[in-house]
Amino acid sequence: MENLFQHQQITQMNERELMVYNYVSSHLDEASRMNIRELAAVCQVSTTTVLRFCSKLECDGYTEFKYRLSQVLKKKWEAIVYDSSSIPAIQYLQNLAGNSEIQGKIERAAQWCAQARQILFLGEGASGTIGAYGARLFSSTGVQAFAITDPYYPPPGKDMEDTVVFVLSISGENAHMLSLINSYKKRRVKLISITNTDQCTIARISRLNFACYMPLIYAWPEVREASLTTQIPVVCILELVAGKLAERDGLS
Repeated sequence: MENLFQHQQITQMNERELMVYNYVSSHLDEASRMNIRELAAVCQVSTTTVLRFCSKLECDGYTEFKYRLSQVLKKKWEAIVYDSSSIPAIQYLQNLAGNSEIQGKIERAAQWCAQARQILFLGEGASGTIGAYGARLFSSTGVQAFAITDPYYPPPGKDMEDTVVFVLSISGENAHMLSLINSYKKRRVKLISITNTDQCTIARISRLNFACYMPLIYAWPEVREASLTTQIPVVCILELVAGKLAERDGLS
């Protein structure tokens, strides 16, 4: 199946262009029947934003984008959810080794963790589950690591300069999680976030951010909590940091 979206192209999109990407990647069939004004309306953006989105995909206007989309839809033997979730995740993994920026962030995160007295993982829902896995994984390297999945869990009342906090959040805009993060920031922790874009609030207030840029997939569009968005890049980042941490401690 022709791949309509390249990972590098997605990372260059701004917040409103990502709104178009998230809709199109999850509604290929519906988008193929829309004119540019209809697509702009359903995404709640301007037609200019849609044209910029097309340009980021290296399409010479909306007509070429619609043609390429129609070519993708001719391949009925591949499921839409596979195209919009698994392929970008695989591309992300393939790009990791050659991405010096991400490798540099992994090295820096491992250095902070090696110097920390404890490592905390914050997350809710699926992100909380991955956070619990992260805590178990990092504990295997010999550091103290704990998962906090309750956004109302009270932080200690003293400075925590020797603590690294990983925040896992797809949207990066969870109000309860932001409130908890602000409490930790006041205690001078080193905050590392893994979010879906680097333009969300949690990414912007973090000292170090990993943005995955995966399409947002939901079991039922009207129930935004029922997310099927892939967590493969998140798990990969955590395992790479833990691997570097183990190397520093001579465990691997």
